[in-house]
Amino acid sequence: LWEHHLHTDTMVFQRGNLFLVAQSLLAVAYSTTATSGTTHAAARVLAGFGVALTAIWAYVGHRYHRYNRAIQQRTAERLPDYAETYATSRIPGPSAMPLIAYALPILAAVMWIVLLIVT
Repeated sequence: LWEHHLHTDTMVFQRGNLFLVAQSLLAVAYSTTATSGTTHAAARVLAGFGVALTAIWAYVGHRYHRYNRAIQQRTAERLPDYAETYATSRIPGPSAMPLIAYALPILAAVMWIVLLIVT
C-alpha cells in the first residue's frame, strides 16, 4: 500500500510536469507564429489546441487527484505512523496537490482564452 501511495503521488506530479512542459512549448510556438507577421490563423489554431490540451490536463489531474486522495486515506487508516506524521506536519492552507491538479490548468486556460480573444 505504501509503495502504491508513493507511485500515485509521483504520477500526479510527473503528469503535471509533462503537461506544463507541453503548454510551455505550445506557448513558444504560439508566440513565434503570432509575431511572424503572417496570418493569425495559425496562432488561433495553436491557441485552440492549447485550450484542448488544458482541458485534457484538467481532466487527467482531477482523476489522479481523486485517486491519490483515496490511496492517501487508505494509507492513513492502515499505517498509523503515516497518519500521525501527516497530521502533525500539515500546515494551514491548500496543499500542493490541488494546486497542481486544478490551479495550473485554470491559469493555462485563462491564458489560452485571452490569447484566442486578442488574436
